Amino acid sequence: MKEEPCADCGKRGDIELNVHSSQFYREWNPSAYQKWDSSGVIGVLPTQVIQALAPENCSFCHTFSSDALDFDLARVEDSLFAKAFPKMTRELMFPGARLPEEDSSWFVQMLTDFIKLPFVEGKPLKDSSPWLDRLGVEQSFQRVVSDSLKTILTSISLKYNVRYLSLPILLKVEILPKAGKKGGFSWKSVWTFWDARYGELAFLTYAEFVAETKTRVAPDRFWAEPFAPYLWRMLKTHPSEIENH
Repeated sequence: MKEEPCADCGKRGDIELNVHSSQFYREWNPSAYQKWDSSGVIGVLPTQVIQALAPENCSFCHTFSSDALDFDLARVEDSLFAKAFPKMTRELMFPGARLPEEDSSWFVQMLTDFIKLPFVEGKPLKDSSPWLDRLGVEQSFQRVVSDSLKTILTSISLKYNVRYLSLPILLKVEILPKAGKKGGFSWKSVWTFWDARYGELAFLTYAEFVAETKTRVAPDRFWAEPFAPYLWRMLKTHPSEIENH
């Protein structure tokens, strides 16, 4: 958490945050867990919709961007997956990695179509409103996935030989310069994990919270750190442990 001093931010140190106003929705699919492959290959996808909001006159937002948010979320995700599923291999689904350069346009279009297809309540995956009516709920649930969504999932699985897909759908972070002692931010995200071979949603979490600084070190990095406990809850929990409510 320590870096060299920054001319714009001043002397850096540990970023200490007070996280509050947290809300969530979580679901785990017991059917997907019955077929769980603890050594399966995970295709890691970038966040599909990112909103990085910051005021123009923010003195510490020079490090803040959509790419920085996505990178930081991937950093947290990598660390937790390695801890929860050490035998699983994570492959980046980016051009030049698991994804050949010549497939990039086709793949981007496929993902664009994927998040626009109807999912819950007839609303597309990129619409987070269905989860807002379920805040405070966590459940074991086998969600119906349409044939259109299944076709895209299974096509990716077969073409690139990946069993699972880690797919953050939405990430909205807004910098709040006047929050806490040296600023803060609000966070909203929809994070999903799919069994691509069988075209099933394995688990999903919606999370929102506000993080404010406790010390005079600006929140100019590590924005995804407060999200880690929400994601860890998904990774370490078996559906059989959940009492639906």
